[in-house]
Amino acid sequence: MAALPLHVELAGRLVLVVGAGPVGRRRVDAALAAGATVRWVAPDVPADASAHAVSRRPYQASDVQGALLVFACAPAAVNVAVVQDARRVNALVVRADDGRAGDAVVPAVIRRGPLTIGISTGGQAPAATSVLRAALAGRVPAAWGDFVACLAAVRSARPPGAQRQAMLRRLARGPLLAQMERGERPTVEALLTSVGRERE
Repeated sequence: MAALPLHVELAGRLVLVVGAGPVGRRRVDAALAAGATVRWVAPDVPADASAHAVSRRPYQASDVQGALLVFACAPAAVNVAVVQDARRVNALVVRADDGRAGDAVVPAVIRRGPLTIGISTGGQAPAATSVLRAALAGRVPAAWGDFVACLAAVRSARPPGAQRQAMLRRLARGPLLAQMERGERPTVEALLTSVGRERE
């Protein structure tokens, strides 16, 4: 799959999840965490389901109406129908049992605060994706989250323009990340204070 990697804003948008197995449950949790409005359809949706709309029954073609994104996490025969119906209403669909048969795949993810790293083989080799995620996770320390948050704060505090870009490049390429990784809080605070003075 020659795919375009995207991070999709789902807050307030309708996401349909068909299927209540382990994959379906993970997709529901992820969609809720992203702020989506979740419609969950399957005969075995758990009694304590936290989705916004729950239908404990077999999938119906009308379930895709209004959805921006659809997760087909049911048995193969049901997933085939879900993919067809989702495409009919121009919703993007992810097929759990055959990534290449859908419109998108869910990457393995590493999160460090506001930093999100997605890893994907386009559905061709999920095992390789898992191995690569485990290998990279140890190389991206928690300090990266603070580093990104710091750069974001500086970016939002300064007006757009060449000076802001130069400052952000200097911070990003300078010792800030290494100082955060070493826990040198006073040094980091002094650096940020000096950046604040440059604004005045």
